[in-house]
Amino acid sequence: MINYRGLDILFTSFGAVTSDDLFCDKEQALFDFYEANAKRYSKALDIGANIGVHSLLMARNGWSVRAFEPDPEHWRNLFTNIERNYATGIAVYNHALSDCSGEAQFVRVKGNLTANHLKGDKVPYGEFEEITIDVRDCRSRFAWADFAKIDCEGGEARLLLTTTEETWEHLDAMVEVGNTKNADAIYRHLRGRVPMWAQRNAWRQVETLDDMPKHHSEQALFIGHKPPFAALQHLPEKV
Repeated sequence: MINYRGLDILFTSFGAVTSDDLFCDKEQALFDFYEANAKRYSKALDIGANIGVHSLLMARNGWSVRAFEPDPEHWRNLFTNIERNYATGIAVYNHALSDCSGEAQFVRVKGNLTANHLKGDKVPYGEFEEITIDVRDCRSRFAWADFAKIDCEGGEARLLLTTTEETWEHLDAMVEVGNTKNADAIYRHLRGRVPMWAQRNAWRQVETLDDMPKHHSEQALFIGHKPPFAALQHLPEKV
C-alpha cells in the first residue's frame, strides 16, 4: 500500500515496476501542478489513467474527472483505488481515446504493463499479447474539458493533431511525449497556435524543436496560454 498525501493506493505489480514507481520525482512535479492549480480547472481528462493516482489527486481539487483506461486489469484496479479512497467525481471508461471511434488492437507488454499501447504506437519488447479494445474519438472529450493529462504511450500526437486554435481557447494539457516522431509532429502542429512549456527546461517556454521532450524520461510537456505555475510568469529567459 502507498500512502502519499493521504492517498490509499493498492500495491500493484506491473512486472518490471510497481505502483511505488508511480510516485517518482518526475510524477511528484505533476502532483505539485495539480495542487498549485486547484482553482484553475474544473473538468479534467485523465487519458491513460492506469490505476488512478492522477485521477484521485485531480478529483481531490473538486474537479470532475473522466478517466480513460483501456487495459482491463488496470481498469479494475482503478475502481478499487477509487473505492479505497472514497473518491467522488470520477467517471471511469474502459476504452482508449484516439482520432476516430471503433475497435483497435491493444498491446499488453507483460514485462512492464505501464508500457501498454495501441498497436503501431510503439515497438513492443519482450513477451506481449494483443487484445481488441474499444476506442472513442477524442474531439468531444476535449470539447468538454478545460484540462487534459495525456499519458498514452506513443499515441499523444494522434490525439493532439485533432486540436484546433479553438480547442486551446478553453483547454490546457500536460503530456508525456514518447518519441522523436511525436515530438516533431506536436511541435509543428501547435507552433504559433498555443505556447508549450517543457519540464526538462525548468518549465520554460518551448522556442525550438530542440526544446521539446522526446522520450518519457525527458519529463512532461505543458500546453497552454499561461505557464503551468503562476510563479513562472516572470521567469527569466534562457541564457
